[in-house]
Amino acid sequence: MKLERLLNGAKNLVRTGWMQNGIPPAIGETVASHSFEASILAYILSCEIRKKGIDINPEHAAIIALFHDAGETLLGDLPKWTTERINKRDTEIKAFEELGVGKELFLELKEMRTNEAKVAKLADRLSTYLQAIRYKKLGFNVNEIIKTYDEEISKLLDIEPLNYIKDLVVNIMNSLKESNEDNK
Repeated sequence: MKLERLLNGAKNLVRTGWMQNGIPPAIGETVASHSFEASILAYILSCEIRKKGIDINPEHAAIIALFHDAGETLLGDLPKWTTERINKRDTEIKAFEELGVGKELFLELKEMRTNEAKVAKLADRLSTYLQAIRYKKLGFNVNEIIKTYDEEISKLLDIEPLNYIKDLVVNIMNSLKESNEDNK
């Protein structure tokens, strides 16, 4: 396992999309901070789904979210332009194989074959959306990212069992937007 490469890469790799939108690297969200937030969100959202009587393991959802971008520690965080033109999935699988950890979690997420994977995917998207709102609050123009992720989240919330937490997710999204508007 390439543990040090994984840990160092995740802690120091600033997500490309933010830099392409004018966020200085010094305040750019890293892969590690994004994955941590997505993991916490996945755990909380899964707990709420479980309260609705749905069979789901919050710890597993959190672990999927924690590892979902680990391949980027070798690949880098590829820009959207690039990912639309290459077979990103296969390249990411090779990165996970070289790292020696997380490949099965990555595949579970990409195939969205479990409730936990669906929640992890939602948590990933929600984390990016929330970070975009935070950057907007700082005066950065990230409206395109906000719009894109809002649309993606809306589509995910139509999928079973994510539809059971639609109101909660919308409240999370709105609470940060409202606190953003309160601080103007």
